[in-house]
Amino acid sequence: MFLTVTKLLGGLGLFIYGMTVMSSELQKTAGHKLRALLYKLTTNRVSGLTIGSFLGFLIHSGATMVMVVGFTNAGLLSLHQSIAVMLGANLGTTLSMQVVAFNISQFAYVAIFLGLLGYLSFKAERVKHLSLVLFGFGLLFLGMDIMTEAVRPLKDMGYFETLLKYANATSAIGMLSGLLLSAVFTTVVQSSGATIGILFALSTAGVFTSLDQVFPLIIGAHIGTCTTALFGCIGTQVTAKRSAISHLVFNVAGGLLAIAMYKVYEYLIPLTSADLSRQIANTHTLVQLVNALLFLPFSNRYADLIVRVTPSKSKEPEKTHLEDSLLITPEKAILAALLELQRMSGVAREMFQSTMRGFLELKPEIFYHVKRSEEALDALKDALGAYLLALAERNLSRRQSIIIQYLMSATSDLERIGDHVESIAELTNEKIRKNIWFEEDLVLDLIELYKKSDGILALIVKSFEPSFYDAPSDLAAQILQLRNEYVALSLKIKQTHNNRILEKRENPLNGIFYHRFIICFDKLVKHSKTIALVEKERFFFIKKHKLDKKSEKREPNEKIKHPTIAYDSKIFDE
Repeated sequence: MFLTVTKLLGGLGLFIYGMTVMSSELQKTAGHKLRALLYKLTTNRVSGLTIGSFLGFLIHSGATMVMVVGFTNAGLLSLHQSIAVMLGANLGTTLSMQVVAFNISQFAYVAIFLGLLGYLSFKAERVKHLSLVLFGFGLLFLGMDIMTEAVRPLKDMGYFETLLKYANATSAIGMLSGLLLSAVFTTVVQSSGATIGILFALSTAGVFTSLDQVFPLIIGAHIGTCTTALFGCIGTQVTAKRSAISHLVFNVAGGLLAIAMYKVYEYLIPLTSADLSRQIANTHTLVQLVNALLFLPFSNRYADLIVRVTPSKSKEPEKTHLEDSLLITPEKAILAALLELQRMSGVAREMFQSTMRGFLELKPEIFYHVKRSEEALDALKDALGAYLLALAERNLSRRQSIIIQYLMSATSDLERIGDHVESIAELTNEKIRKNIWFEEDLVLDLIELYKKSDGILALIVKSFEPSFYDAPSDLAAQILQLRNEYVALSLKIKQTHNNRILEKRENPLNGIFYHRFIICFDKLVKHSKTIALVEKERFFFIKKHKLDKKSEKREPNEKIKHPTIAYDSKIFDE
């Protein structure tokens, strides 16, 4: 009995791990492209539904909704746009489970072998990721096959009689209890796909014999999967929270609608297939398809309803300035990129302030927001980078060609500032866990460094206000001046701290942590200096009279034969 149960749990573990590997490696293979698709192809409800379905098919609804929440938190998606993507993500997940329902477990070992062989044999990262996708695919089917084998003896012992008695669509209590049981289980495993996979295994083993028994469990899986996005919205802005809440409300409302329409599904689904596993997959898909089609025309009103029922005094994130329609006028696109950099620098400064507040108030919960803000900066960097690359494909002037290089450089520096702020947050958490405390004068010195650093970041935010060629800005010079003052203060504090160590007035562990805090501040200011140097360049401005000047897209470069360059091989030995 014990070995049978562990075999069942092991099969479930393999199934979930296989699904996780597939999702993770697909994101690594096309992560930037998937994110670019997400914020570029959501201009209307139909395109949002389409891209959501594609993402849901590849990486499942949970991972897609976490991505959606992140983009909404960064201001790259509005609540209205996120709802259409959410509807598609739910539908796309069901389509991926249609593939699993074919139960080709006899090929599981071949997929595992070929996937591992490809991973070990090839050096190209893309091939390695795709090999692991195949490896995960094999593990998924192997896990389902193991679960099926483990369930059969348990079925003969009568262990599923209680489940079949209380989880059944033929009664209101059976419908409700089955829904709750499935929702709780899906919440625990964080995957509706895992729940549906178990239903496939149980039906193949003969535990379930009719649609009545599995219908409430399918609906419960739809509701339980919402917790992934709800957990992912902790520490985010109000719009991102509303996006996660809209996912939950929709799936609950859709579940109730499906229950009300059960007689319709009970009649239609058996017509699609006689095999119960296929019926489960078809029910999974049809319920989400019907719900999506019914909700899609009213998605904007639904978004407005979510806003009304979730009032908040919190400031909503500023919306993105990166509109593809501006690419045809390069000067306006550069202006939009500058405004986006200003928004990005504002996010970096706000998370820096939150981090210092968490440091002083010893409130680690503040760092949830810092973590989400750092993820927002990563998303903004990807979005701005993709936007500037698209702009670079057009016919640009020499000044425009150079300024987008500067903008790319500034984007990377802002993202790195976010990384260093997150390092401060992580260091603070570690300091609290190790029960490390600094003397009051040391804390006051860190506060002085923070004030200097925050003052520099405040000027960085102002400096990205687009300046025109007839009104040059001197903010870059002010940033460099303040940076020099910071360097002098940092050196003085480090010397004072070293003296404390030498005089044995500070223990070594405290000394290490204090020094690490100062280094994080130093690195943050270093990137601010790099941004200021870029802004001092003579091409870093906008020309008003060129704002409406249009530019055509360049023709793809012709393939040319690279010239052979003669060089002395000894240079590698020098």
